[in-house]
Amino acid sequence: MNYFDLHCDTAGECFLQKKQLADSDLNISLCKGGKLDKWAQLFAVWIPDELRGKEACDYFDKVSLEFIEQINRNSSKIKLCKDLNDFNDAVSSGKCAAFLTVEGGSAVCGEGRLERLKALGVKLVTLTWNMNNEIGGGCQDEEKIGFTDEGKRVLKELSRLNIIADVSHLSKKCFYELFEGGYSMPVIASHSDCSSVLLSTRAESEDREFSLRRSLDDEQIKLLIARKSLIGINFCRSFLGDYGDDGFEAVYRHIEHILSLGGEDCVAVGSDFDGCDINPELDSLDKIPDLRAFLAGKGYSDSLLEKIFYDNAANFFINVLQNG
Repeated sequence: MNYFDLHCDTAGECFLQKKQLADSDLNISLCKGGKLDKWAQLFAVWIPDELRGKEACDYFDKVSLEFIEQINRNSSKIKLCKDLNDFNDAVSSGKCAAFLTVEGGSAVCGEGRLERLKALGVKLVTLTWNMNNEIGGGCQDEEKIGFTDEGKRVLKELSRLNIIADVSHLSKKCFYELFEGGYSMPVIASHSDCSSVLLSTRAESEDREFSLRRSLDDEQIKLLIARKSLIGINFCRSFLGDYGDDGFEAVYRHIEHILSLGGEDCVAVGSDFDGCDINPELDSLDKIPDLRAFLAGKGYSDSLLEKIFYDNAANFFINVLQNG
């Protein structure tokens, strides 16, 4: 099968746990990707909330450069994609088409920083993680702040450089400011689920409020669909549903909800592999074909399944790459 995944934290875990991309017990490895035909993967370098300024930039540089070295050591199986030629070459040669991304905008702040990261291959920036940073409010921001002056400068640079802005983890205030601000960069929610599905299924618990803030409400989903964006379904157990009901069936419920809002060309996968607690049904790249088979059993056509697992994301990224 073909698979395009909008988010994983494998790069950081390879760095922190000193694991090999080629083969390990992480959710993602090149060995586990052996079941796939076409495979494209966004590899995020996650910036912890406690890192700011130079510390955040230095951490990103250290993790990304080590991960690129791992890619280069496995060049027969994976290719870092900086442009459309790279992507086409990776797909035609049966390699994983790898894209480098930043999760946590502290690592992109400062004059000239985004230009340097684009030259390195960065195609997407998740603007915040959970808390406020130099750019603006995160999803757990209780002060409800919008974008800072630095954040607005970063958004203009993302527009100029045609780098994707990822709204996963953004506060709602920042989310709407981005959509209302006339910014021209491509926008996606790389790894976010539906709060209305959680409201209907999730039992009261300590982390329920967090899960709801971290998810998209229907108005946000409709705005993303109208902008021809992508929404990557996150496999995190607490975002999908009740404990024990957070596997294949829960993924189906979230996909169904986005489809019901008109998102057939918007819904994709953003697994969050190696970044969260995942139900054993879903917790490895080599289980993705089982998820596809489950959804086929729910009556999804081959063409719809191809959109969800590959085509929607591939078409979006081809368009981004064509525009520089």
